[in-house]
Amino acid sequence: MAVPLSALAASPDDTSTKLSKRFLFSQVEDYLQHRQIEYLWGMEIHTIDPTHELSVICIRKSMETLPKGSWTLVPTEETLATMKALQVHNYTVPVSERKSFLAEFPAAEHEYIFVPLSMDVDFFVLEPGRSPQRFSAPYDNFPRVTSSANPFFVAFYSQLKIRSFRASASPTWNRLFSTITVPWCSSVLPEDFLLSCYPESLISESGDESEPDPELKLHSKSGSDETVLTPVDEGPSPVPEKESFVKTWVKHRRRDAYRVYERPTLSSPSPWPPAPREERARALRDAVKMYASWHRETERGRNCTRRFFRDPLPKQMIS
Repeated sequence: MAVPLSALAASPDDTSTKLSKRFLFSQVEDYLQHRQIEYLWGMEIHTIDPTHELSVICIRKSMETLPKGSWTLVPTEETLATMKALQVHNYTVPVSERKSFLAEFPAAEHEYIFVPLSMDVDFFVLEPGRSPQRFSAPYDNFPRVTSSANPFFVAFYSQLKIRSFRASASPTWNRLFSTITVPWCSSVLPEDFLLSCYPESLISESGDESEPDPELKLHSKSGSDETVLTPVDEGPSPVPEKESFVKTWVKHRRRDAYRVYERPTLSSPSPWPPAPREERARALRDAVKMYASWHRETERGRNCTRRFFRDPLPKQMIS
């Protein structure tokens, strides 16, 4: 039987009804990763909200004061299978036909696996009208927990914290979790998605940008008269760095698309046959003779030379 996450505590005396909030999504802007997540999760570009109400978990004070690596939540195997199906759908259909992860997981509560990441902490289930239930390492029969947080936010939060748990998880669970989380950092974003928030006039119609874009002209017809309306100059774009990024990105993509494949060639072998081992050893000994005399006249030098050649020092070098 699952218990609410808010019922878990690290102390039996933590009976306060005031809960603390913890955000699951990174508050630091990672431009590339956030765009990949938006695409795979079925969102519009630049719409990810780290403070979304479904990226928050409510926990007791004793759970908050523990080190952040002491516990985490992970989706169940059944939930991971549904998450994978959604991402595969979003990756294989046109951008406009993707499904939002918020719409596909509308339940008020989701069931999760509670993962203790430290063996020296006791956890308690505190429910009204019942005695505290204690769980110690190895935390056998720990119940599943429920939370209103969305499974995608939970998986994002736990992906870097569960190395020890993955060693004991089933192969199916590990495979599903990797299939879902790895593309968040390595997927290829389609051009339609990246350019969906930019006007078409930012992109040159010629592949090498050698031709300027045609000027925007708005025509208004009233009877037989035709009036040309001059576009209003609104000043520089508020996001010039994004314009530059889009132009550079499209230019490189088009250049790579028309690049002629060249078969790799191996370097030609040396025309000279390899020298025999004896000749190489003789040349090395001759080179050593040119060094300072301490290699032959001192015990330290002789020991160094013996280690260098890995055999007894030749008598001719000592004389």
